[in-house]
Amino acid sequence: MERRVLSAVWANEAWGSYWNWDPKETWAFITWTVFAIYFHTRTNTNLEGVNSALVASMGFLIIWICYFGVNLLGIGLHSYGSFTLS
Repeated sequence: MERRVLSAVWANEAWGSYWNWDPKETWAFITWTVFAIYFHTRTNTNLEGVNSALVASMGFLIIWICYFGVNLLGIGLHSYGSFTLS
């Protein structure tokens, strides 16, 4: 908890805000949200089985988008884009 608070303070000092709508930050938030839904479907007995497997598969796809799509193709504060699409 302390690290998250200190990271937010550092971000505010470095960039002037606690949260920038950078593509990497946004996709990381989407990833965390999808896996929160996954854990909810795993713990809810009415939603087990196929529903949790579909959410887990969607989360795995989103991780690949976040890692490769945003890092290599995206433009932003946390992107390391070296590939350009022509």
